[in-house]
Amino acid sequence: MRLPPDALVSGGHVLAMLAATGAFRKMAEQLLAERGITNVSPEAWYSLASCAEVIHELEMKIGPNAVFRIGKEVPNHIQFPPGLDGFDKVAGSFGPAFALNHRNAGNGGIEHEITGPDSATIVSGTPYPCDFDRGVILGFFHALLHIVPHYQHDALLCKKRGSAVCVHYVSRTAP
Repeated sequence: MRLPPDALVSGGHVLAMLAATGAFRKMAEQLLAERGITNVSPEAWYSLASCAEVIHELEMKIGPNAVFRIGKEVPNHIQFPPGLDGFDKVAGSFGPAFALNHRNAGNGGIEHEITGPDSATIVSGTPYPCDFDRGVILGFFHALLHIVPHYQHDALLCKKRGSAVCVHYVSRTAP
C-alpha cells in the first residue's frame, strides 16, 4: 500500500503495539522515539508510515510471533464500527475499523467476501506485515465473538513473498 505523506494512525493503535511488546517495550519505544513519536496518547494521531516501519523493524528484530501478538492486542485499544454481533459482520469490519483508526489512508486496501454462513476471505493491503494482520483478524473474532476461528493464510498471495496483499481465510469451524 502506497501511503500518502499525511496518513495517520490513532494513538490507541500505537498503544496496542507498546502493550504487546512485553519485554521488548523499551526497544519499541526507542524505535518510535527515533521517528519522533514519544509520550503516546490514545487521543493523538501519529505518522502511519513511521508506525508501520517500527512494526516491520520489530518483526526483523524479534520475529513474526511478536508482531502477531501486537496485532492480537489491537482490538483492546481501538474503536470498532457499531453492530459487530455476527461472523459476517466481524469479517466485514476490518476495512471500516481501519478507516476509523487511521486517517488519510482509506480502508487500508482491505476487502472481504463472505464465502459461507460462517466463513470468509479477507484480503489485506495494509502497510503492516501479514503476521500483524493475522493477529488483528484473530483478535477481532476473539474480542467480539469470543471465538478462535479456523484460520488459513494463502502462501502465494502474501506480502512476505512480494505481493501487495495477503489473503486470509477464516471460518467458525475447520472446513
